[in-house]
Amino acid sequence: MKAFVLQRYGSRLRQVDVPAPVLGDHEVLVRMTAAGVNHADERLRAGEFKQIFPFQLPMVLGSEFSGEVVATGPLAHKFERGMEVFAYPDLTRMGGFAELLAIDERHLASKPSTVTMTEAASLPVNGLTAWNALVEMGQLRAGQTVLIHGGSGGVGSVAIQLAKHLGATVATTVSATNADLVRALGADIVIDYRTEDFAAKLSGVDLVLDTQGGETLKKSLGVLRPGGTVIGITGPPDPDFAAQAGVAPTVRAAIRGLSSSVRRKARRLGVNYRFLFIQPDGDQLATIARLVDQGIIRPVLDRVTPFEQTPAALGALLSGGVRGKVVVSTETAAPGDTAELTSVGWSQTLAPTWVTAPTQQIEARGETLAYRELGASGGTPIVMLTHLGATLDNWDPRVMDALARTHHVIAVDLPGVGASSGTVAPTVKAMADAAVGFIEAMGFAEVDLVGFSLGGFIAQQIALEHTGLVRRLTLAGTGPAGGAGINRLTGSAYVYWDMVRGATARTDAKEFLFFNRDTIGKAAAQEYLQRLEERVLDRDTPIALQAFRTQLKAIKAWGRDEPQDLSLIAAPTLIANGDHDRMVPSKLSEDLHRRIPTSKLVIYPNAGHGGIFQYWEQFTETLLEHHSPESHR
Repeated sequence: MKAFVLQRYGSRLRQVDVPAPVLGDHEVLVRMTAAGVNHADERLRAGEFKQIFPFQLPMVLGSEFSGEVVATGPLAHKFERGMEVFAYPDLTRMGGFAELLAIDERHLASKPSTVTMTEAASLPVNGLTAWNALVEMGQLRAGQTVLIHGGSGGVGSVAIQLAKHLGATVATTVSATNADLVRALGADIVIDYRTEDFAAKLSGVDLVLDTQGGETLKKSLGVLRPGGTVIGITGPPDPDFAAQAGVAPTVRAAIRGLSSSVRRKARRLGVNYRFLFIQPDGDQLATIARLVDQGIIRPVLDRVTPFEQTPAALGALLSGGVRGKVVVSTETAAPGDTAELTSVGWSQTLAPTWVTAPTQQIEARGETLAYRELGASGGTPIVMLTHLGATLDNWDPRVMDALARTHHVIAVDLPGVGASSGTVAPTVKAMADAAVGFIEAMGFAEVDLVGFSLGGFIAQQIALEHTGLVRRLTLAGTGPAGGAGINRLTGSAYVYWDMVRGATARTDAKEFLFFNRDTIGKAAAQEYLQRLEERVLDRDTPIALQAFRTQLKAIKAWGRDEPQDLSLIAAPTLIANGDHDRMVPSKLSEDLHRRIPTSKLVIYPNAGHGGIFQYWEQFTETLLEHHSPESHR
């Protein structure tokens, strides 16, 4: 699915393909129709909250949305598929700028029936802020006076209407061009902040909702009656907020210091200062929806922007002068921009890709193994076994997607690798045993195996020991047990040295290990590494150094082992490599071809260990032919 992702603080939002969310027991999956754009999105992007909240980057931004329910978790019973909803998700999860998002059903409410989905998306943040400031925290009553700064903005426009409904006298600060708008919303006193001083015109105010901060906040303390309250939504945060957020003692102390001068001034004047940070609340949103349907609150929209222009919408908000809310919507996209939902599922795209396939887990022989699968079920599945130091993220998306068009494709982290539990097996044979355990746990009676490099050693071992399990075999960039050069060329002279070269050049060591250092090889390396970075969210855990060292020892031992009788491999076998493989000498591919009876050899010219990725189009074409159900009959 498409989403706008923050990869690191301060970076521009990028639209990328990300995995569809996996539903929890009490969660609801919503297809986003529209999402509101807020200053909080920019503050999070800039890193203002990183010391307070445990954000895990990369993450999908977007703090409010409306949409349609497309699936529910097993214990979620409040909403049904097809219902139209709106919500403010938990700040640490965000997720509104995505085609699909999962959210706790407690945070959802049915959207107001009298407004469009786009209008509904403008309400969660503004509505919850106004409700909590005026009703929950401010306890505004009929006959009191409230000052609302920025009355023509998103929060201000809703707060004016709610305050008027509560029976208060409403004062607000806006530019002269927005005076008529706020009067129409219910403002009694309109102050042009450009030409008038609100502190000179107001006194005895019961409650101030400050949306500006800085000097406006400090001056607002002086217009209050004794015992009155300023509620700020832009800061500085106060100790109550620190306690509510459960931050560390050092952060709590820092927050206390940030608001100390404001709180001291408030005490001297006999007034109060409180900081408001809203929380998700479906029940409060349901109340706001009723107020909208009763005509008490109406949404005010400045503009609606196509979803694919979300960064521009955020920029428009930050440029100022916005009347009401800026919203992005998938309904403004050109026809064909997004795929229709399938009748039986909830994927927004016609078919998932390797970049978006979710990471799953399965128990196998006492360990929890991470895996990803792609393609339609049925037929003989293809199990992929990968190279030294690799995790699920190291499979080339182009190869995996091409295979998945006609096959069920599965890649796995063996024990001790990536997100899987346990420790790395010390020998190739033990790794093969673990792989067979995974295949058994998945319930497969027959598989095709594709093994690259170390994965090719493992695949050979499985094919030798479990003849009836393997239907087709592909061995790429690999060699036999006892193969001359495996022990030497995977030693520190190559692997560790090229890791140092990669670190020095600020690139992945695979650029040196997998590809030739000529113009063609360098270009192929860059394209391959860029493809590996296409997956942004739900990336695998990098392999630990000790696990890597254990794998390397197992490879060295494989190179010293006694040769095996490869004529016992019954599965038709495809053998592929580059003609300049430094890690596993290319001549070993020829050796495999001579010793495996029903084998085919493909050697790619001017290519190294990563020849199958340099020539991924040709390789996948050969791979598909080799693993087709009709082949070798």
